[in-house]
Amino acid sequence: MAPAATGTTNLESSEFFSLFGGCQPWLPPPWSTSDDRVRGGSSRSSLSAFPNNCALFEGHLDIETLGGAGFASQFQSPVALSHGEGDSTSDRVWDLSTYEGVEIDVGAGDGKVYTLILKDEDSQEVRDDGREKAGVNWEADFRVGKSSDGGTREEVEAKQIWVPWSALKATYRGKEKEDAGDFKPAEVRRIGLMMRSMEISGWNYDLSLRGSILQKPRK
Repeated sequence: MAPAATGTTNLESSEFFSLFGGCQPWLPPPWSTSDDRVRGGSSRSSLSAFPNNCALFEGHLDIETLGGAGFASQFQSPVALSHGEGDSTSDRVWDLSTYEGVEIDVGAGDGKVYTLILKDEDSQEVRDDGREKAGVNWEADFRVGKSSDGGTREEVEAKQIWVPWSALKATYRGKEKEDAGDFKPAEVRRIGLMMRSMEISGWNYDLSLRGSILQKPRK
């Protein structure tokens, strides 16, 4: 059964559960884009899926236009299978409380730093200009592969990145937020990938993904 629901999504309590990839599709629905173009930048991102159920997160990062604050990201939310009375986007969450973390199965990397993001706050509030209000992100950075001097992508062996919930750091507008409280795995509303590495400027990036797997506590 796919992790889709109205209201709270209680995932199967097996030792492992494939959230994306494997037996679960990356698409549909399409992932939503959140790039710095909403602030006048020119970064871009996309997430596409292939017949073998792998995915590619790719794009272009511009950190010059906004003075080093460029970012490009893709997000996914729980999918509503039906719309019952009182159901709204803000009511839909993934309940990941029976798991201790997520493993990202990477097929190929380019040596750049990527960020896994989980949001446990209602992100439906918008500003007067129609943009989503900033909220707390729970983040973990990871790097796969080696980058040459020109930023050329290098194929690497598949690698599993283990991210326990305890490794997530709370941030607000890109800065660490010490008073954010505790991460709430029972109320995950969005999961995403972001590129904002300060090590590169004006380079393309791409990351091949095989899957995202939830895991029970490791023994």
